[in-house]
Amino acid sequence: MAKVSLANHMKERRSETGRLPERIGPFVTISRQFGCYGFSLGLLMMEILNEDAPPERTWHIYNREILERLATETNLASEMLDALRREKPSLIVDFFRALSMERIPSGYEIRNRITTIIRGLAIKGFAILVGQGGSAATSDLPNGISVRLEAPQDWRVKQIARREGISLQAARVKVAAMEEQREHLRQIYQAGLRRDPPFDILYDCSNFTLAQIAQHVVYAMKLKGIVG
Repeated sequence: MAKVSLANHMKERRSETGRLPERIGPFVTISRQFGCYGFSLGLLMMEILNEDAPPERTWHIYNREILERLATETNLASEMLDALRREKPSLIVDFFRALSMERIPSGYEIRNRITTIIRGLAIKGFAILVGQGGSAATSDLPNGISVRLEAPQDWRVKQIARREGISLQAARVKVAAMEEQREHLRQIYQAGLRRDPPFDILYDCSNFTLAQIAQHVVYAMKLKGIVG
């Protein structure tokens, strides 16, 4: 399978970003600081939401699956797409181009296509979208709720050290590196936000368990009429 230019691929998929259908969602987006467990929260929410859901209203969670779908479309490894999406222009792009005569898509093209995929999943509904700029991508869509997980840095450092079995110093270095890397993406996504404030609910993970947050978000969804 030949690699596909995302610029051309976007032209072929214009219908996905055209006029919005009458029915959108329901959907949830989860944004998180490094060291806060957004995917784990999504799994807990999915379990609650699917307790009494009929088959046609079964909720699904998406995170790495979004990159894997794009990897299938372009015949590029999801790890490469993730790196290209995150890195600043020219540095890593030039490196990968040097390894291949094929055209390597830019971070801009990749992020645009990820946005299209996320919006399609949100519009289809019953989707829990973790990371990947989902909050910004869906900020103008109704019938959804956006959640942000944060926590003090020291708390997140301890979580990473415990999870990965490394020292607190090593965990602190990793958290700092990830925050610096994500700052570039944060600025890009904030520039594309269609609403302010960017999130419906923000939680401090050091004060609430994930189980408590999951129950609270589902309750908020019921209050807003997103779910019955």
